[in-house]
Amino acid sequence: MATITISRHFGAGGATLGARLARRLGYRYVDDELTKVVAEKAGVAPSKVRTLEKSGTSKLLKLLDWIVSEDFIERHVSDKGQLTEQRYVEEIKEALYKLHREGNVVIMGRGGSYALRGFQGTLHVLIVADKLHRVQSLCANWNMSKSEAERAIMRSDMIRTRFLNCFSPEGTHDDPLLYTIVLNMNSVTMDRAENMLMSLAHDLGM
Repeated sequence: MATITISRHFGAGGATLGARLARRLGYRYVDDELTKVVAEKAGVAPSKVRTLEKSGTSKLLKLLDWIVSEDFIERHVSDKGQLTEQRYVEEIKEALYKLHREGNVVIMGRGGSYALRGFQGTLHVLIVADKLHRVQSLCANWNMSKSEAERAIMRSDMIRTRFLNCFSPEGTHDDPLLYTIVLNMNSVTMDRAENMLMSLAHDLGM
């Protein structure tokens, strides 16, 4: 039973690598569903999110409103719910703990490297690349223009910083000591990165 967490710079290929690694290992792959699970458990309606956003109570609630569609929340929750930043982080951690107990999972983002730091049977991965590489990757793989890719990267980096600040306000998100391994995709191909992580997972008994 093992857990692999992947944190990444948007456009560096982390999601693709995580999905490939999960398929090869036969692990469950978890990405945006974590945020949706927390929204439903917290019972948050769009009106609550917007009210808190306008009051400036929590930067994280802006992130929630961006990621979780209004239709999803309206279908699954009532207007009686309340979500604070502290509760959100607690719910995320509980979901991550549950996934780790179930094991054999690749978790994309969501502060997994923080919440599961020091847990046995975990492999924490950070995927990075410079801006030029990320822009070129988005243009090639998602048919974006250069300006669209640059805007997407800027927005995603802002969201990532806001989210991870809830786990670590010191802003140490890319501290290599948080991770088992850091892969610079400027220098490593996707195939090579996958093979390296497979080898490391095997060495760690995963």
